[in-house]
Amino acid sequence: MFDDIQALANLYRTLPEDIALGEIDPDWYQERRVALNKEYGLNRYRSPTQEEREHHHILKTTRLKMLRVGQIIDGTVRRIKPYGLFVDIGGHAALLHISAISQMPVEQLDRVFKHGDWIRAMIVWMDIEKGRVSLSTSELEVEPGDMLKEPWKVYETAEEMAGRYYQNVLSKQGLD
Repeated sequence: MFDDIQALANLYRTLPEDIALGEIDPDWYQERRVALNKEYGLNRYRSPTQEEREHHHILKTTRLKMLRVGQIIDGTVRRIKPYGLFVDIGGHAALLHISAISQMPVEQLDRVFKHGDWIRAMIVWMDIEKGRVSLSTSELEVEPGDMLKEPWKVYETAEEMAGRYYQNVLSKQGLD
């Protein structure tokens, strides 16, 4: 394994200098990468087969069917966009929209969250066919702004607040 990593690292070691000097030969890099992939059995750039794509889709759909609206879920921040966060919830990306982070306005997401941060949120909407999940942390706040000031406080009371949310909102919609 170490030899594999070392071979690929050596391949790109001079790349920055080659680019800076205008001496880059993309064909050589491509040929060398292909040769290293064959030598070390690395097929990272192989496209998945139709069967693999279908299998992945079935697993993803099954995972989504196991989730429910009102459920507390732990995840990891994977992408920060101006409109919200994409959170990895076990191999699936869920959206935590900027308006659902806190009951107080959030102006700059990157001041509140960083890539790789652990987050606890509640599922507030799902579309299993399209593979979409929306999250909220604002519904878990005891006091408006808690998520911005003391997120740990929100995480500690998440289960209790989700129970209240379920009783107040979801039961009125006939989802219980």
